Amino acid sequence: MAINDRIRQLRQERRWTQAELGEKVGVHQKQVSAYERGANVPSTEVLIKLAEVFNVSLDYLAFEAKGQAAKINIQDRDLLRRFEELDSLSEPDKTLAKQMLDLLILKNRFKDLVGTGPI
Repeated sequence: MAINDRIRQLRQERRWTQAELGEKVGVHQKQVSAYERGANVPSTEVLIKLAEVFNVSLDYLAFEAKGQAAKINIQDRDLLRRFEELDSLSEPDKTLAKQMLDLLILKNRFKDLVGTGPI
């Protein structure tokens, strides 16, 4: 599903108007309409705000799924240990960790899209 369709779907699931969504993320209703039609793509700042108000990851919001959910297969044992430790954190700390991971993943996806070096 393309980002414009995902924004529309998430907004409609919550029964928000475009004006209500615009208010929540700090943009005008016309801009939300442009996002949903695919005429404009939200800036990184707006993407972050959209992910927050929809309570979804940036990855889920910004990128089309490439098939079924991937099987978890983490080869880096140190990384796997850290993920296991994250599971014991408080909910606010888990949320912060997820947001930080989302930003890192999003940064690398954008880098891959534009074909540049480190951002």
